Amino acid sequence: MQSFDSHPALAELRHLAREARAVRIAARAANNAAPDRGPDHDQAHLAELRRDLATIEARRDEILRDVQVAQLYGRALDDRATTLRVAVQMFQREQRAQALRDRADAATARAIREHRLLTSREQARAAELREAADYLETQSPAIDVAARRDAVLAAVGALRLREARTQMREGLLRTQQMRGIIAEATPAVLRGDPILLLGETGGAKTALAEHLARHASGREPELVSGYGDITSAQLIGSHELRVEHGATVTSFAPGPLLRAMIEGRPVILDEVNAMPAEFLKRLNRILQLRPGDTLHVQENAGAPVLIAPGFAILATANEQTPHRYRGLDRLSAELVNRFGAGSYRVHYPDATNRYEDYPRENALLAAAAIVDARGQLPPHLPEEALTRAARAAFISQQVFAGAHGEGFGNYVSTERDIDGRPGLEETVLAPRTLVAIMHKVAASAGSITLDHALSRFVEGVMHAEDRRVLALIISGQGFRIGQGL
Repeated sequence: MQSFDSHPALAELRHLAREARAVRIAARAANNAAPDRGPDHDQAHLAELRRDLATIEARRDEILRDVQVAQLYGRALDDRATTLRVAVQMFQREQRAQALRDRADAATARAIREHRLLTSREQARAAELREAADYLETQSPAIDVAARRDAVLAAVGALRLREARTQMREGLLRTQQMRGIIAEATPAVLRGDPILLLGETGGAKTALAEHLARHASGREPELVSGYGDITSAQLIGSHELRVEHGATVTSFAPGPLLRAMIEGRPVILDEVNAMPAEFLKRLNRILQLRPGDTLHVQENAGAPVLIAPGFAILATANEQTPHRYRGLDRLSAELVNRFGAGSYRVHYPDATNRYEDYPRENALLAAAAIVDARGQLPPHLPEEALTRAARAAFISQQVFAGAHGEGFGNYVSTERDIDGRPGLEETVLAPRTLVAIMHKVAASAGSITLDHALSRFVEGVMHAEDRRVLALIISGQGFRIGQGL
């Protein structure tokens, strides 16, 4: 198969196509901005862009006047169409497999909403759906040419990136770990059972809680961010003065926790271990309540509130270690026991990988954050640089989480190894940090390099030993980190 890269003229045509697309995007952006800034604004820039586009199209036409090149170009386009057709078939098969699993999960969710057991037929049907999904994923179209096989896999990758981009914009990249927790925890949320998500900083615990709440209830959850001086009255409610018909009266205003109970919505207690012990003692009792139960509100003279269907508590908490997360208290065994089987540990992406493994989930996360609607990376952020950044993030996450094994142990000092402490005390290139760095570079129009953005990240680390270890990890992936670290 003749690919675009195997003939100089075809490679140039591909480059010209990319350039033409970039110029058209720039022209549309300039044209859209013109009405806000006056009709004469940026007219010179627009004219320059039109000239650039005309030059590109003239060069394209010049290349295509060569009959042999035109024939090769036509064949390459035919091959490209065939490649895309096969890639779409593969991707649609993956999507159908996931849809079958979703149908199986929906059957369980329906039975829970209706407060009944699955029938024998429903159980058998769910098993059939999951078996069919597994079978679909084993089927791949025959591809007889190695070059086309590589092109098909690249095209499938672009389609997967487009899907991942959509998920990121919805708030959560649904990795295998996330899908597993969602499938298992959704029935509990539907029952009104409490959920606890434990994990290291930046691991998407809050995003997972929000997705779970919306996915299970179909309603927007109440969100309460934990901090040390929050009171039960602020969460449950308090009496307030207001003016009514010219007179000052006192009325009870429900807080977010009570509003969620009354309206039948989930409530997310984010960083629950940052909340004061006074509230956590009260929470012990509240965690035992379910939809249909009654709460007597002591802040409102014991007035009863019937908890509506749809209410559930989802709490997030950072890992308990003696060396980080200052201001966070260890959750009591009594409180953790209230969550029972509803406790889930949220690991960093690629947590089961060995040191030398490809960090697939970190790479997908980084790419999905910055690809365009066609699944294409910005031209100034090549795939190999993104992969190196994802690998640096993966290593730092495992070292931060306490991995001392082969490879990871290279970044743990002897003193920390003896004490059983993680190789990074306070700072990590967490998933959300990786996404923020990628956004910064992608949005810079090429003016900020990945080396520069990563250097800025390392320079901002307050802990001197963490700064040294992070510089070692990141420079070990080929990035030039600033001097003096």
